[in-house]
Amino acid sequence: MAMNDAATYYMVEMDYPHETAAQREKFDSYYRRHIDMLLTIPGFLTAQRFFCAETKLAPFLALYRLSTPDVLTSEAYTSKAGRMSVHPDFRAFISDWDRNLVQGTAGGEGSDLSTSMEERMVLVDRLSSEAPPLPDGVAPLDVIGLDRTIAQRGAAVFAADEIGTAKLPRAREGWEIRVWEPIHAVRTPG
Repeated sequence: MAMNDAATYYMVEMDYPHETAAQREKFDSYYRRHIDMLLTIPGFLTAQRFFCAETKLAPFLALYRLSTPDVLTSEAYTSKAGRMSVHPDFRAFISDWDRNLVQGTAGGEGSDLSTSMEERMVLVDRLSSEAPPLPDGVAPLDVIGLDRTIAQRGAAVFAADEIGTAKLPRAREGWEIRVWEPIHAVRTPG
């Protein structure tokens, strides 16, 4: 697949207060409305949020499939979205906020990395260009913009009952492997 035919994903990782059910519901409610707004922007194709219990730094991930990387520089996006569009009452509590724009064959043309509620998404991050290449079995995603906090990302989707089996990549020096559980089903515009 040529890079211009590759899938483009906007991936936002962060943490926010979630130690109590009330804190979690407050932020989850806000992000439902935030996703509603983002899905009105031309070029946002899907949206889904995930949680990774093993990750302490940024246990929440928002995954957006975009029609092209140019969506994030469009007037429709810059006029009402971006880091500063998050309401100040919530932005003050967000920490460890990273945004990476990635592109590759994960999900393939016309499909998506979004998962069913019975699946888990596994991300393998090469933390630097010196880290070993991505393992077999994960689709490579090249970092093409925004914060560029990783050198490369690999993604795979597994049934929840497969997690912990030999199908998952084994950790190597210079990699971070995380298993993400969907918070809600994939959402689409309209």
